[in-house]
Amino acid sequence: MTKLSGLLAIEDEAVKQVTLKKMFMPYTEDVCVDGFEKEALTILLNLSSSHKSDKCSDWLDIARAKRHLKAAKNLEASIGEIKWLHTHNLKFPDCRVKDQRIIAQPLTTSEVFISSTVLEQRLGWAHDSKMYRHILWLLNPFSWQSQSVSILSLIQQESPVWVELLKEFGLGAKSLALIKHTIEKQLPDNHFPESVSTYSKQLRFPWGGDYISVTPVVSHAIQSELEVRARSRESKLRFTSSSLPNSASIGNLCGSLGGHMKALNYPLDVKSAQGVTLPESRKKSGHYFDDYQVTNAKICQVLNHLIGSEPSKTQKQRESARKVRSKILRKQIALWMLPLIELRDIVDANPNQQQLEHNDTLAQAFLAQLESDLVSLASDFNRRLHLTFQNNKYAAKYAFHPKLMQVVKAQIVWILEKLSKSIRNADEVTGEQYIYLSSMRVQDAVAMSSPYLCGAPSLTAIWGFMHRYQVEFNKLANCDSLFEFSSFSFYVRSENIQSTAKLTEPNSVTKVRTVSNAKRPTIRSERLTDLEIDLVIRVHSDSRVSDFKSALKAALPATFAGGALYQPQLSTQIEWLRTFTSRSEIFHVLKGLPAYGRWLYPSEGQPSNFDELEFLVTKDVDNLPVSIGYHLLERPTKRCNSITDHHTYAENAIGLAKKVNPIEVRFSGRDHFFSHAFWSIECSSETILIKNYRD
Repeated sequence: MTKLSGLLAIEDEAVKQVTLKKMFMPYTEDVCVDGFEKEALTILLNLSSSHKSDKCSDWLDIARAKRHLKAAKNLEASIGEIKWLHTHNLKFPDCRVKDQRIIAQPLTTSEVFISSTVLEQRLGWAHDSKMYRHILWLLNPFSWQSQSVSILSLIQQESPVWVELLKEFGLGAKSLALIKHTIEKQLPDNHFPESVSTYSKQLRFPWGGDYISVTPVVSHAIQSELEVRARSRESKLRFTSSSLPNSASIGNLCGSLGGHMKALNYPLDVKSAQGVTLPESRKKSGHYFDDYQVTNAKICQVLNHLIGSEPSKTQKQRESARKVRSKILRKQIALWMLPLIELRDIVDANPNQQQLEHNDTLAQAFLAQLESDLVSLASDFNRRLHLTFQNNKYAAKYAFHPKLMQVVKAQIVWILEKLSKSIRNADEVTGEQYIYLSSMRVQDAVAMSSPYLCGAPSLTAIWGFMHRYQVEFNKLANCDSLFEFSSFSFYVRSENIQSTAKLTEPNSVTKVRTVSNAKRPTIRSERLTDLEIDLVIRVHSDSRVSDFKSALKAALPATFAGGALYQPQLSTQIEWLRTFTSRSEIFHVLKGLPAYGRWLYPSEGQPSNFDELEFLVTKDVDNLPVSIGYHLLERPTKRCNSITDHHTYAENAIGLAKKVNPIEVRFSGRDHFFSHAFWSIECSSETILIKNYRD
């Protein structure tokens, strides 16, 4: 923790002044002021006294600080702003929300995800930008006696040290009592607006046989935590910046940053690679293996460990490490074989497919061999793999290495055994049907799935697309038996996130009291994403969804996660909407999806705080933070301007998903896919979450 004593010792005066200001802002880690209380109060008061017409050049100017505190108009303004303190900022990101605030803690829940309940409550401010500086000396946090405090909380606690110091600076007993009374009156345990602002978002969700509307709001504590972690050299989390106009009108945190707010940055990082590893390219080259998968730098490190170059300390550690590395090796060998596996899929689907144009005896044998006899090719594949090592200057030392011969062959045998077991075994009668939307294009979807996170689309947005699809389809189908779209599975073929700027809505006229053009207040930066996706929707009904194919196409929503949804390009000639009644039949299609894409699975382990999140995403690059729903701040209640009978305010919940390579989906098998790949909504009295759908 940074100490004020160390900052005061900085010799370069310019650097010292900049650092002192920065360390008393809400976006930095609390500075410890023990023993230097007078200097801390001086800096805070001077922060409040500095403005455009009278900038402060020395934050340690005691005389200036005392003048500011003694001025009745300054004190009156500061006290007046206490009623605009909040725990959750209703003016973020739209400062047009007026005269509203929230003070609340999320409802207690047993669910595991990240919300503000894991952080110490912090107060922010949001009101008129002209009053921004007047609250700084009361609100900006620092550390004292190992506690995160502010002048406001110290007055509230009647701390003798700070009360005496304030009196020394000229704050009278009556003024001190007035501040304390105002705090008690204006900062209750809970406070919510009586009506929903027309500028606040409202989302509809099912609730007890009806719908409720939810207004998402940001937690000041979480936003402050992200800003602090983004500036920490120890943090391994990844961040991006967003730029917001009218920053001082949005709140004290946003204003102190000039609108440049930090958010977690975890894109899917999926790029289309058509023609790179697909069988078509292998036909042209005559090379039916993807050698890069077993010769790149990362797999060479794994091979290095497997031959014992860096042995672990204990036998238990060695066995555990070997097991993990063998699994990594198995996955890479499967990816090495993938073009050939995909080619076999094509030949199986179309027996009249033209045979190989190039003479590769192993490839010919793999395509011609009966499924049940594929394991007999294990030795041939093992030899081919070691020749691949031998022909690469980086991997050559691992070729035919005695410590690798058996472990490599064991992985090859495992893969061939999996391929030998026919997936098309008998389906259990489940009463389920499936809609498969393939290669759908989405333009300008919202990449900021929550104010805290940029990356994969919000899972509530995907669920909302599915639910709207269900509603519109049931209207068009007009069937006695309704169709329930219960859950979805999500596959991304490509993602391209771009930072762009869009004009805000016109909200004023160019000339007052005359007929004139409307003008826009500012330009707002946004992060939007173009996607190519596949979506599998699980359907329950007594009727056959395949009987309503035209209604399924007509009912498809035109929007997806805030972007525009389009069918595949006509030139691709893809049958983009298909229906299935058999798990085996649809899995036979899904297991062969391109290896460059990724499935988004619900993660079995969820983080409960940012330290756990950092550990999980650092430990496994396939772990991905996602927006999984909402944590309610209150029980649903009747509220003016609500779009439904009941309304609630809620904060975004951050959870974890897992990016899964199609080759893993293939080898995990049908039953694993249908148990682990689907998401569905779960509403409780405290949360609305998109979670793993279990059979």
